[in-house]
Amino acid sequence: MLSWRNTPDVNVLDPVTDFRLSMPDSHFPSDPVETWWSVLIEIENTSIDKFEAALSEHASDLLIPVAYDATDRAKVRLLQPVTIFARKALIDVLNQIENPYGVVSLRLGAVTPERFLDHDATSSSMKRVTVSDDAVVMAVIDDGIAIAHDLLRKDRTETRVEHATIFEADPRKIDSHCSIGRALNREDINGILRDCTHNGLLNEESFYAQSGQVDLKAQVVSTVAQRVSHGTHVAAIAASQPMQHADDKRPVICAVLPSRVVEDTTGLDLLPILYLAFHILSKQAGRFHIHNKGPAPVVFNFSFGNTGGPHDGTGLFAGMFDHFFGVDSDMAKRGQKAWITLPVGNSNLGRMHAEASDGTADMALDLMVQPDDHTPSNIQVWLPTSAEDNQPDFATVHVTVPGSGQRGAIQTQPGQSVSLTNDAGEEIARLAYQYIGGRTKRGLVTLTLSPTADLDRDPVLAPAGLWQLEIVRNDGAPDGVIHAWVRRDETLPGSRSGGRQAYFDDLGYVRFDRFGAPLATDPPASDCPVRRAGTLSGFACGPEPIVVAGYSEREAELSGYSSAGPLNPRGEAPGLDREGPDLAAKSDDSYLLRGVFSAGSRSGSWVRLSGTSVASPRVARAAADGIHDGSGDGRGWSHAAAKRHPFDLDPDTERSRAGAGGITIPIWSER
Repeated sequence: MLSWRNTPDVNVLDPVTDFRLSMPDSHFPSDPVETWWSVLIEIENTSIDKFEAALSEHASDLLIPVAYDATDRAKVRLLQPVTIFARKALIDVLNQIENPYGVVSLRLGAVTPERFLDHDATSSSMKRVTVSDDAVVMAVIDDGIAIAHDLLRKDRTETRVEHATIFEADPRKIDSHCSIGRALNREDINGILRDCTHNGLLNEESFYAQSGQVDLKAQVVSTVAQRVSHGTHVAAIAASQPMQHADDKRPVICAVLPSRVVEDTTGLDLLPILYLAFHILSKQAGRFHIHNKGPAPVVFNFSFGNTGGPHDGTGLFAGMFDHFFGVDSDMAKRGQKAWITLPVGNSNLGRMHAEASDGTADMALDLMVQPDDHTPSNIQVWLPTSAEDNQPDFATVHVTVPGSGQRGAIQTQPGQSVSLTNDAGEEIARLAYQYIGGRTKRGLVTLTLSPTADLDRDPVLAPAGLWQLEIVRNDGAPDGVIHAWVRRDETLPGSRSGGRQAYFDDLGYVRFDRFGAPLATDPPASDCPVRRAGTLSGFACGPEPIVVAGYSEREAELSGYSSAGPLNPRGEAPGLDREGPDLAAKSDDSYLLRGVFSAGSRSGSWVRLSGTSVASPRVARAAADGIHDGSGDGRGWSHAAAKRHPFDLDPDTERSRAGAGGITIPIWSER
């Protein structure tokens, strides 16, 4: 029989990490004790060198990537995010609130097979590259980037890709300069191109085998082995040139994310490797210089979204872009102009966001957890801002299990955590409170559920069905809207099946308009707690990124899936000048002809993909033409560009969905 009980040993920085590490052995691909994980930590008032020295007794369980060079390692910052690779014994130590190592926050990433780690890698020298006055470096972070595609080459055996970090590849046996996967420079790529070109034709299967991206025998699988790969499609929109007309004005640097973290879209698995990818590419961008004029400008595109985080411009998701692109970033300090484009997200119709109708109301939510879900589900409830030394007891949070009717509850106070266990005493769900400090200053309640399906003979599973989440305001609690978000965990197209998306279910939610089409905005005066407003990607809430919505060209309307603002109010903290996305670009030719054309995984092929992730690189392409002009920031440029090259959307379109409006950006294949 299922039962709720107090969680033992709850004195942890991150209850979700503790829950995931406590899951039964069947949920891990190998011995959990020997399993390596990517982990994002934040260390306070210390350096990486001092942190590593303090952990000398745990050295066998720790790998700090060589991407952090001697300068990085000696630097002391008030708060410094660092990606590490570690095993369970060390992670458990670092996840303690009272740990003596300066770790103040921790997020668990993905299981990282040890074969992809190189403990003996050494730092590489950053060779300076001189480029023309009008050159702009294009940086792409995505999965499955076909770096040998003819749209990324300038000759049969000469690439435009100056650097590629491939995180999911066996390390190079000689001269390895990457602690995970392998790093290829232009000479490396050109060498493989020459080896794999015969009679003027490139054997692309052989190329991707030699680059380390595909090794089916060793079970290294990338979407470049398929007809459609998201990263190739996006990179081609952002930076493609016909090979016969290619020039040196748009050198490309890229980081290819592991397929295993892309298959789990929660953002929890993705975050550590993502911080490492941005760290690597921001350093690579510093190699490019315009003769006698300093660093060349760089435009980044990252076409992923997520539904996690406080959605107020703070936290590890939005804070990542402040760290790499803000006024105190390394790129800013060396005088390098750097912009980044992000999609607004595709969760507008996903029923994954809920909020009370006003700042004093209770909230009752039905959470539909689907059967045959092979990934954990995670729900975040973010409370109004408060001081760490005065955390109001805003509410009592109740969770009722489907079928059994078992009801667990916590108060929104430190140390509150209850676990749902089965007959064998195995934990299958956890409801916990934690305080997120820094700039966020909010209490966070997390409900984490085990998968509802597993191929193991004796799986430890959470029940599928209608879970009930009830948030009851306590007497005397301060006003302020409480928000809830379901973390996205649905399997993406082209990935191995596994995740099925949980969502909020409410009888008052109006899904369709009077003609039977999906309703893209909340009905006026609706008091339904499940909202389309506030679905803006958790990555896209900060002040730095150019955030791009998607529209359907033929109908001249925003695509129904394109997410919306506004942001979660920040209380006493200074607000952000962001109501939602900055502008909208084409993501669909029409409602019936979904998506836009761009490169398939092989040279000469063309495929369609839809979503705001294909609208974002269109703006990145235009930003490369505009970044040299003036001294403004990327967002200011995007607002002006939408006015200079407008695409007329429905005049009733809300600013919280379209920003400054639609923009017309043809790419070369459409001219």
